[in-house]
Amino acid sequence: MQKNIGKKLAFDRIMWDGTSLQLTFSKNFSYNEDLCKLLIQNRNGNKRKLLEYKCKEYPESYKFIIPTKQMEELEKGRWDFFVELASGKTASQKRIGLYDVPVTSEPLRYLNPINNNGKYSFIPYLTEKNGLSIHCGNLLQLEDKSYDVVQFPRKVKRIEETATKVMFSFKEPLSGDAKDMQLIMKSGDDVCLVPMRLDSKREGLVVDKKELKPLRKKQKWNVYLQVIKGNILERYELNIQAKTKNQIAFAIKKQGEEPQRISRQTIKGNMLAENLRIQNEYIVFDVAPKELKYAHKIEFYLKKRKAKDKIILDVKRSLHKGKEQIKMPLSQLQNEIVATGRWDLSVELHHEHVKEVRRIGHYNVTYKAEADKHVGYVKLHEEIGVAPYLTADNEFSFYFCTEEQYVNAKYPANAGILDLSMNKAGLLQFTAGVTVKETNDFAVDHVVLRLRNDKSKVFHIPCTEESLKDGYSRKIKAEFNLSEVELEQFYWDFFICVTLKNKEKRLIRLRNDKYSIRLKLKHQMLKYSITNQDGYMAYPYTTANDCLSITYRQTGEFESLKYKVNEYTAYFLYNLLFWYFNWKPIWLIHEKYSETAQDNSFYFFKHCYENYYDKKVYYVIKKGSADEQNLIPYKNRVVYFMSIKHLLLLLASRLIVASETKGHGYAWRVSNGVIRDFVDQKKYVFLQHGVLGLKRVDNTFKVNSSNGAELFVVSSDFEKKIVEDYFGYKKENIIVTGLSRWDVVQDRSQEMPRKEIFLMPTWRNWLEEVEEEQFVQSDYYREYNGVLQSEKFLRVLKENNVVLNFYVHPKFMPYVSNFTSSNEHINVIQFGEEKINDLLMRSSLLITDYSSVAWEMYYQKKPILFFHFDLEQYVENQGSYMDLKQELFGDVSYSASELVDKLSMYIENGFQEKEEFSAIRHDYFKYVDHNNSARIYREIIKREDELTQPDSLLVRMKKNYLIRSLWRKSKEIPLVHRISRRILMVLE
Repeated sequence: MQKNIGKKLAFDRIMWDGTSLQLTFSKNFSYNEDLCKLLIQNRNGNKRKLLEYKCKEYPESYKFIIPTKQMEELEKGRWDFFVELASGKTASQKRIGLYDVPVTSEPLRYLNPINNNGKYSFIPYLTEKNGLSIHCGNLLQLEDKSYDVVQFPRKVKRIEETATKVMFSFKEPLSGDAKDMQLIMKSGDDVCLVPMRLDSKREGLVVDKKELKPLRKKQKWNVYLQVIKGNILERYELNIQAKTKNQIAFAIKKQGEEPQRISRQTIKGNMLAENLRIQNEYIVFDVAPKELKYAHKIEFYLKKRKAKDKIILDVKRSLHKGKEQIKMPLSQLQNEIVATGRWDLSVELHHEHVKEVRRIGHYNVTYKAEADKHVGYVKLHEEIGVAPYLTADNEFSFYFCTEEQYVNAKYPANAGILDLSMNKAGLLQFTAGVTVKETNDFAVDHVVLRLRNDKSKVFHIPCTEESLKDGYSRKIKAEFNLSEVELEQFYWDFFICVTLKNKEKRLIRLRNDKYSIRLKLKHQMLKYSITNQDGYMAYPYTTANDCLSITYRQTGEFESLKYKVNEYTAYFLYNLLFWYFNWKPIWLIHEKYSETAQDNSFYFFKHCYENYYDKKVYYVIKKGSADEQNLIPYKNRVVYFMSIKHLLLLLASRLIVASETKGHGYAWRVSNGVIRDFVDQKKYVFLQHGVLGLKRVDNTFKVNSSNGAELFVVSSDFEKKIVEDYFGYKKENIIVTGLSRWDVVQDRSQEMPRKEIFLMPTWRNWLEEVEEEQFVQSDYYREYNGVLQSEKFLRVLKENNVVLNFYVHPKFMPYVSNFTSSNEHINVIQFGEEKINDLLMRSSLLITDYSSVAWEMYYQKKPILFFHFDLEQYVENQGSYMDLKQELFGDVSYSASELVDKLSMYIENGFQEKEEFSAIRHDYFKYVDHNNSARIYREIIKREDELTQPDSLLVRMKKNYLIRSLWRKSKEIPLVHRISRRILMVLE
């Protein structure tokens, strides 16, 4: 009979109780009792053993029950399980294992208990590839694999013998249950488990001499005391030795008298649980009682994925049908969770000398469908609910999400553009393929176009055609006219709406994996865009995560054919002069929107120009900007924004140095064209716009994101810790230097004829670029305009001859006309009219909400008044790295009247800073001098070669759109995906 060896057969579940091994197979192979043999073969392949088993048939599975007794005489080593299936004249021998399950940690792959009945101890286990095997060896060797072993010293102080007993006395009483203790004696490869008991005071062990008869060989034996505590095995090597001749004799080893020290140890690993479920107002799961019974303190907790946030959970524990049931009330999560995200469930178990930190999961079990890993969804409050689920590694996690996100996670699906066209009238036509991965029982309803920042605003686009491609896919066609729908700013996303077999609706984001379509949208913007009579333009584009969307926005000044010609001219010249620029490293510097020259970038550029002129450092500014005059002394190193020279230097530059994101050095909304991809890949030093603390911006500047920097400038160790913890940067990529603009900071408030107060609010992300009517109805406008119009406030200014300078944030420049005052004591200053640095130096006090300019005033030892009328909304939508009620370095007001009262107090005391705030200044500023730019320059030069190294091949592959598209496609073909992953592993 011919044999086909080397193929695999997966089972779905394994159970082992020491007397039998039970394997559950799904009915994915034709089982015939007469033609199916089960055997084990040693790893050398020279010995094999046919195993007897019983097979029970169930509606969807077979269960093989293998009695343990027939394995007791196996020789030392490792033995692998196979199934031999006969078919005609051929037989296929298949390695069996738990192949459809993620590989977990070794102690969980070793399936306790250890069987000690035969010549050797043995234990079933799953290999590193999840194949099923038997490991035969001595007991200690197998325990080292199947437990988390911790080693401690313990000394026997006295040995006493009678005619029938041997007693070992210890200095301190033994903790734990006697039934969990083992006395082990080892000589070479021989290991013997010796029965024993504790004396009445728990200070000694008592062994009957008749139990020592197996040890009569002429050998020396080392002695160990072991205590099993769930998954932990505490092993104490005792300071005694036994020798055998005609009879066994024990003696204490000669050792020094140094005191015993038992240091606390931490064990990290996994905890086996099962049956994760939602039950009434609880999330519930079950664990074996042994998992928890030995700990004197137990803490279940959730940890936010890729963050340090942690929630200690209240739980209720009870025994039910032999399992310990863990119930977590949902109510405790309602106030803890305010944003979507994934949190992982773990537990800490505290013992006398050991702390266990274990991730909880249902390991060594196959889940056939993704939907089976999601156990339900419960709303916590209006926007967010909780969905407990099992991860790809079968570990328990909580997904805090909307109901739509829950359905998307439960039913994996893809929708991809196959073809796309658009005519001059704005008629957009496309064909798409739709796949729901684990079912063919679904129907396509329609296409959805939805406003990104307001999900209530949608258009339903009918599908003009639907045809079946294969069992799990559909092909649809749709069209709509961009000029006939009333769009709003800014981004509209495409989805395919499908109805699943249980009547659930699933929105599938429409991807663009077609390289040819991406190129069309990138290089033919004029063809694929329309402009209406109000000056708004709409066009399809491919997002950063390769999806298809529509942008609707006002036509910008850089949308014309002129700038497209500039772009492609610069691209042509760069390719001609590539090698020249390679020998002339260029740094390009810019500030906000490339419109200013007054922030950290300007002062750093000034330092480079004046001290290192030979270094090719250029400054980018929009022609006609108010700050252009600041650059007159340096004009031979100034380039105009979006000119051919600017775009050429942008392509050729080795490094971008900026106080804003890289996009501010390019017309970033012009998302199509050849240069945008180059900008995204440029190496970048982030000088910062201001000190971190008051406003969360880690989503914008996170490491490895499109705005991520190779070098991050900070002003203190406090700030460095924020960048490490929240932005994900390594210590070596963060430099503590101080900010460049502080090189020119000096207090000029005493020079002013009248005292000045600086009022500078920051922007609100929920109001960015809203319509004017919506803006004037906001709390932001009403509160600040209320201050400007307050009679009490105006009276305080007039009586004390104080001037208020109200600086409108650049994000709100479109609405500046709404902030007016005819009072001589109030100046409303538009963005760019005056330098912020000058205003700060002239002022005696600052009023702000969450702006980083607060740090500038604090640096100058001047008082700050924080105006937090919308604190809760700000914390929810923007967030902070500080406790804004406890950790601020200035007084806080929550209403306009309170603000005026506190301002009056500061005016009366001559604008003196309070001692409680000045006392903590050293925590926030490492340097107070005029050498910040010099320190930054030195740090960049020190790292320049390293900073500007080309990306590795792997990084370039990950950034390449075509490769990303092929990678997603490969996931649909398991064999190709496995080969791709192996290639990636080699590259890494």
